Amino acid sequence: MSKQIETLVEDINDVFTRIGSGQEVDLPEEKVDKLMTGIREVLYHWAKPRSSDASLRMSNVGRPNRQLWYDMKHNETDEDLSPSVVFRFLYGHLVEELLLFFADIAGHDVSMQQEEVDVCGLKGHIDSVIDGVVVDVKSASDFSFKKFKDGKLLEDDPFGYLAQLAGYEHGLNKTGGGFLVANKSTGEICLFQPDELELPNIENRINTIREELKQDTPPDRCHPIVEVGKGGNEGLHSACKYCRHKVRCNPDCRVFRYASGDVFLTKVVKTPNVDEVTEEYYS
Repeated sequence: MSKQIETLVEDINDVFTRIGSGQEVDLPEEKVDKLMTGIREVLYHWAKPRSSDASLRMSNVGRPNRQLWYDMKHNETDEDLSPSVVFRFLYGHLVEELLLFFADIAGHDVSMQQEEVDVCGLKGHIDSVIDGVVVDVKSASDFSFKKFKDGKLLEDDPFGYLAQLAGYEHGLNKTGGGFLVANKSTGEICLFQPDELELPNIENRINTIREELKQDTPPDRCHPIVEVGKGGNEGLHSACKYCRHKVRCNPDCRVFRYASGDVFLTKVVKTPNVDEVTEEYYS
């Protein structure tokens, strides 16, 4: 009898439980070879320099309109990725390969890994189809993992994961898909299958962003300006600090270096009692 997607996490954890209790788990050679091939491809892809080609793809179609506009109009990078971020990307991709391997080992039907789909002329590659439904595999921080585990991704989806899933499902004419997610800090795993009503109409989304990208001026801000501290200062939303366009998008900011990281202020009423490092970004 074939396994069902609803028991995916339970069955993967059962594999780990058996190992943790001293039982041997059978690892068929052909499945291990498949994993090693996947890891090798991840390493080669990770080691290639980032392409300067900017195009609309299924992997980015769910990102905020303004960010996409800057991606297409100004595809040169404002700042290089830090070593820790580069390593985190690699680590995350390796964790994702392992998740699919253990889903297979746990007896679930894993297929169509990295199959190409086409939606309204946009191409993308799915992570997998597991037990007949599209499954996007993610590794996440504690904060991000909680959104998947608690089913609250719709409330905060800065990377457009729901739009990606909608596109992949549309391209394969499937429903009921979801996200298999590993917490990179704790090793916990969850499966989040959003309600179909939480997914955007992907054809409308693609048509809308294509129209936005034709404009000479950027769309509205991705995130509102927020209050910073209690002294009347205002600055960028926390999500903006991860955007490579934050300097070009906010040319009048002043930047202050706190122990927790650099803070971009759009309005300074009370000067922070920390070093100002604006010139490091805007020189």
